[in-house]
Amino acid sequence: MKTTGTMILALALAACHQEPAVSPPTTASATANPADITSARAFLTHIYAGYHPDGALEEILPDEEVYAPALLAAIQANREAYSGEVGYLNGDPLCDCQDFAQDLRHLDFAIEPVGDGQLQATVALEDPEHPLDLRLTLQRDGVRWRVADIATLTEPSLLQALQRDTRAAGQELPVAEKTP
Repeated sequence: MKTTGTMILALALAACHQEPAVSPPTTASATANPADITSARAFLTHIYAGYHPDGALEEILPDEEVYAPALLAAIQANREAYSGEVGYLNGDPLCDCQDFAQDLRHLDFAIEPVGDGQLQATVALEDPEHPLDLRLTLQRDGVRWRVADIATLTEPSLLQALQRDTRAAGQELPVAEKTP
């Protein structure tokens, strides 16, 4: 009996001293580089520097300096699908607005790695009249960061929404070409 109790105690102690299973590092944690976070924050600060009530349109950066090639191509394809008419985008996706009446120069960004070398920046502004709540997916384009996708509370992916809308617009025939 004494031997059985000792044996059980020894097995229990051995189980307590086992090394915990170590899960392999995720891609997200592997890319959590402080320099990436700092440079992404500087990129976002630069983007939003022109967003204030007294700002002029020339203070807003050109799309080529803001958006990743895939998102830029989706925006352009959507514009072309509507032949000069308003397509899916009827405002500025970076402020989720048509006219920026807010001062967005001093936004604080929560930035986290999401894998595949991408970061996600949360852009939020508590404003009763014009609240802002965006998730910007950032990816490197050479040495610079670019916005690869934008999610809002109502649309989880601007890139996918543009692609979907462009396909739908391409399926519609102009009024003159429709047959009765």
